[in-house]
Amino acid sequence: MVRLVMVAVALGVTACGRGGETRGSVDITDVYAAEPVNDESAAVYLDVWNPTDAPDTLVGATTPIAAMAQLHRQVGRGPTMQMETVPAAQVPARGWLRLEPGGMHLMLMTLGPRPVAGDTMDLTLEFRRAGPITVRVPVVTYVEVAERAAVEADARR
Repeated sequence: MVRLVMVAVALGVTACGRGGETRGSVDITDVYAAEPVNDESAAVYLDVWNPTDAPDTLVGATTPIAAMAQLHRQVGRGPTMQMETVPAAQVPARGWLRLEPGGMHLMLMTLGPRPVAGDTMDLTLEFRRAGPITVRVPVVTYVEVAERAAVEADARR
């Protein structure tokens, strides 16, 4: 397994797709990756719920299919949108961290075998308090990414 940028800690959980599972101190749900258009990068989106009274921090990720993973966020508006690397992301006490299209997300870079829609991949998220949590990530088309983003936007209204 390739070690990615950011620090590792200790504990294990597996969660899949829209469901999810809670062990330790965070719950990972709605996990999916956009099918990459090249061998260079793929975006991963997910939700993290922290039911505890103490904040936690997502500090990194690892996966066997990429040489590196970084937290990114999109900044700017219109044609000047850019991605900026973020060293870590806080999960507030009794709150959510959402990695979503158009916002903060995990970017897997320098892909080994390029995943296609219908594949799944393992991704280990590294949390400062909860430790490592491994999730199965389904790969979906960009059409499905757009549909999921629209559903999420409607749900928040």
